Amino acid sequence: MEHQNQTNIVRLVVVGIGGVGKSALTLFFMYDEFVQDYEPTRVDSYRKRITVNGEEVNLHILDTAGELNDLWCFDFSYWLFCNWVISDFLGQEEYAGMRDSFYRNSEGFCLVFDVTDRQSFASITEFM
Repeated sequence: MEHQNQTNIVRLVVVGIGGVGKSALTLFFMYDEFVQDYEPTRVDSYRKRITVNGEEVNLHILDTAGELNDLWCFDFSYWLFCNWVISDFLGQEEYAGMRDSFYRNSEGFCLVFDVTDRQSFASITEFM
C-alpha cells in the first residue's frame, strides 16, 4: 500500500480511560451529529479530508475498543489518528515503549476525561 506524502499527514492521538467519550467525540467530528446509541465495537476506521492552517490534509482515524490483540492487527505507522479506550493498555508501564513510539510520531494529543468522574481526570497522567 502506498503511503501519503508526508507533508499531507497530521497525527493526533486521542487518549483517556474507557467510557469517557473518545468514540463519541470521534463520531461527532466525522458526521457532525451526536450518536446517542453508540455500541462500542472492536475496531472502526474512518477517513476525512480537512483543512489545517490553510492546507488540505487527509486524516485517517482508527478507533479501537482497547483490546491489545486488536492493536496488533494494524500497521500503526499508516494510521494518522488513533483513538484508544485503554486504561489497560497505553497507561501500563510494560507498554511504555509502544506508547512512546505513538507519541513521538504524533503532532498533537487530545486528552479526554468525563467531567462528572474525578477518577477519569486523575487517570490522564497515566497517558503522559
